Amino acid sequence: EREPKDAPLSWTEERGSEERATERRGKDRGPERPEASAGSTGSTETQPLVVGVDFGTLSARAVVVRASDGAELGTGVGEYAHGAIERTLPSTGQPLPPDWALQDPADWRAALGTAVREALRDAAADPAAVVGIGTDFTACTVLPVLRDGTPLCEIPELRCRPHAWPKLWKHHSAQPQADRINDLAHA
Repeated sequence: EREPKDAPLSWTEERGSEERATERRGKDRGPERPEASAGSTGSTETQPLVVGVDFGTLSARAVVVRASDGAELGTGVGEYAHGAIERTLPSTGQPLPPDWALQDPADWRAALGTAVREALRDAAADPAAVVGIGTDFTACTVLPVLRDGTPLCEIPELRCRPHAWPKLWKHHSAQPQADRINDLAHA
């Protein structure tokens, strides 16, 4: 069954479409308020809110949702300064072998702050109204850490070692070993 024409748009439906985002703003929280722009103290949304953050390949995307009814109030994006690290190690400029894809955990932290601040600003929301946050990462992103949680690539003596950096979903340098394991399993 089709949704009614005035059904709220989901975050995935509105991504990439300013027209839909404008339509969502008009339906869910009224027209944009100039006083709720960057740096403003004119926050209007004070009901309990939840923030969701999706960490992707090149950016983190945040959405602010009203806890009482799930209405999507604002979105934001934080791009990763290093993107997907596929050619050279940022700390040394050392070339990476073929099929490598790494990320910098400092990019995740910076993008988290940018995306959430942008989403709260877009929602004209008071940060004190946020009662929860949920995150999503690609499950196969492996971050090697010390016992205390410090990423290995942030230890000065390990920054020059590619295996100290988190491997992205598209890191395929171990494909020959995976193929060998599969061949043995089928033998």
